[in-house]
Amino acid sequence: MDKGYVMQDMRQSMNYLDKARPIIARMLCGGKTVTVEGDDNEVCKILDMTCGTDYIHVYDEKGICWGVASRMQNYPNQRTFTVRKERESGAKTEWEKRKYAIEHGGIYPFLTMQGYVQNGEIVGLAITKTTDLMRFVDAGCAYQQHTRADQKGQAAFWVCRWDDMRKQGIKVIEWP
Repeated sequence: MDKGYVMQDMRQSMNYLDKARPIIARMLCGGKTVTVEGDDNEVCKILDMTCGTDYIHVYDEKGICWGVASRMQNYPNQRTFTVRKERESGAKTEWEKRKYAIEHGGIYPFLTMQGYVQNGEIVGLAITKTTDLMRFVDAGCAYQQHTRADQKGQAAFWVCRWDDMRKQGIKVIEWP
């Protein structure tokens, strides 16, 4: 995949996060969101590249922080989480990395966040526990979708509808 395209996508996602920070704080009852993705610090690189953690949500007063995986997309609000299942390049996906980390006691993002943006504004955002999302897929409740034929870096995704997850008893915090 074109590295310039990846960097542009990452910058755009970080810009969206700046708009989402106050929403995330309300959704998670306080705290602050600190960026890990794209930081040159060695620990941040490991958390991002190896563990799939894009952000850390920090509650100083509670003495706790959670890793957060994030996907922000320029689409109308689909009300779904999408988890990359396969890449055209054959590189490991977040699905494979998270499954392995969970099964082997590794570090993985405690929360998964998915947001949708139109005309530069956030139109939908949801957060769930990563383990709940993975169990939902394992239970056969998600469906598969492939990227559009014209998209760079073809991939297949697991798609998890927020309402379907709730029907299975999974907590999904949604905005608005």
